[in-house]
Amino acid sequence: MSYNVKLDVFEGPLDLLLFFIKRDEINIYDIPISHVTREFLDYIHLAQQMNIHLAGEFLEMAAILMRIKSKMLLPDEKDDEEIEDPRTNLVNMLLEYRKYKEISKQLDKLENKSACHFPVHAMNRSKREYDPDLFLSDVSLFELSSLFKQLLRNMPEPKYYEVEKIDISIQEQRSYIMDRLADTKRMSFRELIRDLENKIEVIVTFLAILEMVKLDRIKIKQDDVFEEIYLVSNAGEEDFEASA
Repeated sequence: MSYNVKLDVFEGPLDLLLFFIKRDEINIYDIPISHVTREFLDYIHLAQQMNIHLAGEFLEMAAILMRIKSKMLLPDEKDDEEIEDPRTNLVNMLLEYRKYKEISKQLDKLENKSACHFPVHAMNRSKREYDPDLFLSDVSLFELSSLFKQLLRNMPEPKYYEVEKIDISIQEQRSYIMDRLADTKRMSFRELIRDLENKIEVIVTFLAILEMVKLDRIKIKQDDVFEEIYLVSNAGEEDFEASA
């Protein structure tokens, strides 16, 4: 007849110490260090006999318990001074660990509770698949086409505009400027554009003026600030036509 031994697995040395404290109903602020150390070492020896691998932190805690035990066995040589309890750091570690362990249990309960619910707003709407029959059960194809036709009929009528192409070039306006300056040799900009019919002609004429100034065919002069701007010819019509 075989005898099976089940050894509890603990998450760490602090978890094991809390187990001893809870099992033996020990006051965590007044830990009987000899008793706890003996129980801790017995667990390590049993785990080693069963070929259970223990992390180094268990062996480190065993060393800490032995050190605390040895300090508590030493005589107190400083009677006049308040000696710190060697168990203080261990107690603080246990209290902190117990607090986080209790919080983790509460989080596990919340996770298990929320796992039973599936909020609608968390669903990715773009991946939903709808059944058209569910929403169009009382609507026929004829009614949909009639509605679409009515919507089109109620749409505003589009407005169409006729765009007239104006054929005019800078070369033509250069010739126009030289023709106007052929007799006077000097003409105001306002007088030059007086006979133009639209904005396009004014723009192209202005570009022609800039090009002629660049080619040194005309000059732009102004007698005073805010006075009339004049165009002055630098060459005769024959010279200009030859260069063009």
